[in-house]
Amino acid sequence: MKSTSAIRRPLLARHARYRWDALRQQHQIVFPEGVLVLNESGAAITRHCDGRPIGELVAALENQFQDTPLEADVHAFLDRLFEKRLLTDAPEDPHTNPKR
Repeated sequence: MKSTSAIRRPLLARHARYRWDALRQQHQIVFPEGVLVLNESGAAITRHCDGRPIGELVAALENQFQDTPLEADVHAFLDRLFEKRLLTDAPEDPHTNPKR
């Protein structure tokens, strides 16, 4: 199975979406088979899975959480999302990237 080391532009799968559940006070990824509850760092990573190159994603997170090297943690989290089939690789051409 492909890992995020081969994924260049992480994007949530079509059947998955990020949401904030105000009633439960939880960050979540919802999909037909269930709900994945996220902690704050998982939610921050997920919100950046919009098809941008993985280097830009990591840079944005490191800028947000200054003085913290995050690349290994981000890759590990994205690998878990990919294994659960909640993450895909966005097309290279931004014009073919579906709007979310």
